[in-house]
Amino acid sequence: ILAQAPPCDRELHRTDMLRRTAQRSAGGGGLAESFFPGYKDKVWAALPPAVRSYQINASNSAFESWCATHMRLQGVMEQWEGVRGKMAPSQKYRKPYVDWRRQQTRGTMHYGRWYEGPNNSDYRPDSTHDRLQDVRAPFTDAEWEERKQHRSWCMVAMGLGLWAIFAYYKVTTEVPVVWCEEPEQ
Repeated sequence: ILAQAPPCDRELHRTDMLRRTAQRSAGGGGLAESFFPGYKDKVWAALPPAVRSYQINASNSAFESWCATHMRLQGVMEQWEGVRGKMAPSQKYRKPYVDWRRQQTRGTMHYGRWYEGPNNSDYRPDSTHDRLQDVRAPFTDAEWEERKQHRSWCMVAMGLGLWAIFAYYKVTTEVPVVWCEEPEQ
C-alpha cells in the first residue's frame, strides 16, 4: 500500500488509485461533470499534498479496518465451528434397534434367540424372511375381529355431528332485532 510513501513520483500512482476506486455513476459523474468536464481532476490537483495524503490514508485505513474486523469475526466463527463439531451426536451412543413396543405394534416382533428369525429363518443368505412384507395387516383375522369390539368414539364423526347440531340451531332460531329510534322533538 502506497499510503506511507512520501509525496514524490508515487503521487501520480496514488491519484490514479483514488480515481479508480471512486464511485462511477450512470451519466458520467453527474450534472457538474457535464457542465465542467474534468473538474474533479482540477480540484484534486489544486489540493495540497498533505490533504491528498490524508484522504488516501483515510480511504485505505477504512478498508483495512473492515478487513481487520472481518478477520476477527472469522476467528470467532472458526472457534464456534470447533465447539459445534464437538456437539454432534456420537455414533457410539445411538440405538441401532427398534424398541419392542413398536415391533409389537408393527407386527414384526420375534420372540426367540438373536440368531433365530421368524418362519425358521436364521439370517443366512438363503434363509431370510422379510418381516415387513405384510405391513398392512399385522393382525390375524381373529385378532382384528377382537380389536373391533373395543373401538373408541371416532372424534371426526363426533365433531361433524356437533357442528351439524350447531348449524341447525343457528339456522332455525330467530334473533330479535332492536331498532333504536330517535325521540320526536
